[in-house]
Amino acid sequence: MFRFLKDRFSKEKEEQPLTIRVEDVPGLLDAREAQIAADLAAGTGDHRNAVVTARIELRELVMDLRSKEREEAYHPKLEKIAKNTLPLFEKSMLSSLAKDLPSDPGEFYTAASECLKGCVKGLAGPGRYLKGVFPDEMKEIRQTVDRIGREVNAMTPAIAESRRKREQIDGLRKTTVSLAAAIASQKTAAHDLSVIRDDIAGEEQVIDDLATTLAAGEAAAASPEIADLEAAVSGLRGEVSAADRALRADLAVISHLLRKGEKVLQRGEGASAAREIEPVVDMLAGSALPAEDQLLTGLARALPLVRSMIGSGEIVLKNKEERELFSTGIDIMARIRALYAQHRDAEARLRAAEKAYAAHPVIEKTRRAEREKETREARLAALREKMAAVAEREQAQEAEIPVLMAGMEQEISAIEGRTVTLIRDDRA
Repeated sequence: MFRFLKDRFSKEKEEQPLTIRVEDVPGLLDAREAQIAADLAAGTGDHRNAVVTARIELRELVMDLRSKEREEAYHPKLEKIAKNTLPLFEKSMLSSLAKDLPSDPGEFYTAASECLKGCVKGLAGPGRYLKGVFPDEMKEIRQTVDRIGREVNAMTPAIAESRRKREQIDGLRKTTVSLAAAIASQKTAAHDLSVIRDDIAGEEQVIDDLATTLAAGEAAAASPEIADLEAAVSGLRGEVSAADRALRADLAVISHLLRKGEKVLQRGEGASAAREIEPVVDMLAGSALPAEDQLLTGLARALPLVRSMIGSGEIVLKNKEERELFSTGIDIMARIRALYAQHRDAEARLRAAEKAYAAHPVIEKTRRAEREKETREARLAALREKMAAVAEREQAQEAEIPVLMAGMEQEISAIEGRTVTLIRDDRA
C-alpha cells in the first residue's frame, strides 16, 4: 500500500508542468544534448569495448594464419589456392581492421559498421577459398566477425534513438533561432512605430502652425498696399495678353498669305522663289512666337514676293484684315517690329511688378509657408505609408510568435516527458 502511494506520488511529481523562459531554451537544449551524449556513451560502452577486444583478437587470428603448420603434400590443389589467396585475404581483412575507432559513440558506430562490412566482404571474397585449407582457423575468424556484428547490432537501437533525439533538438534549435528573430523583428517594428508616431505628431503640429501662419497672411494680404500690387500685376498681365493677341493676329494674316504665295509659285515656274517663303511659313506654323530677328530676316525676303503677286493679281486680298495689313501705306516690317517691342515692354513691366509683389514681406512669408506646408504634407503622407507597412510587419510577427512558441512547447514537452509552458520575460 505504502509502495503504491510512493510510486503514484513520484509519477505525479514527474508529470508536474514545467515553465521555461524563451531565453533559457538554448541552455536547456545544451543540457539535454549533453545528457543524450552521456546516455549513449553509457548505453554503448560495453558493446564498444567488446568490439575493440574482438577486433584485436581478429587481427591476431588473421596474422597467425601464415604460421599454421599443414601437410604440404596433402591436398596440393588446396595448398595452391591457399598460397595464392591467403595474401589477398590478409590484405582485405587487415585493411578493414587498420582504421582507428573514434571515441565518440556515434562516430564509433559508423566506423565499426564500415569495418564490419569490410570483414564480411573479405570472408565472402578470398576468405571462402581458405575454409578447406584452414577449417578451424577460418571458423574462429568467422565467429569473431560474427561477435563484432552482434555487438554493432546491439548498439543500433541506442544509436538510432540518439540520432532521433538529436534531430529533434536540431529542429528545436532552428525554431529557437526563428523565434528569436521574430521577437527581435517585432520589437524593432514596435520601436519604429513609436518613433514614426512621434514624427507624425511633430509634422501635424508643424502643419497646423503653418496653416495658422497662412490664415494670418491671408488677412494681411487684404491691406490696400498689397491690393495695389496685385492690381498692378493683374493689369500688366492683361497688357501682355493684349500685346500677344495683336502680334499673333498680324502674324496669322501674314502666314495665310505666305502659304497662298508659296502655292502660286509652286504651280508656276517659281520653285526657287518658293524656297524663300517656305522657312518663314515653317516658323509661323508653331504655337510659340518665332524669334524676332529670325522672323524679320525671313520676312524681308518673303514679303516682296507676296506684294508682287498681290500687285499682279495672283493673290487676291479677301478680308478686311488682309487689306488693312497689305495696303500700300503700311510698313509691315516696322509694324511687326513695333508689336514685338510692345510685347517685350509689357512682359518686362509684368516681371518687375511680380517681383515687387513677391518681395513684399507678407507675400514672401506666405509663399514660404505654403512651400513649407507642401513639403511637410508630402513627408507626412510618406510617414503614414511607412507606418502602415511597419504596422503590418509587426502584426505578422505578433501572429507568428505564438505559433512558433506553441510548436516549441510541444517539441520540448516531448523531450521532457511532461507539459512545458514557454514564457517571454519581455512581456512581463
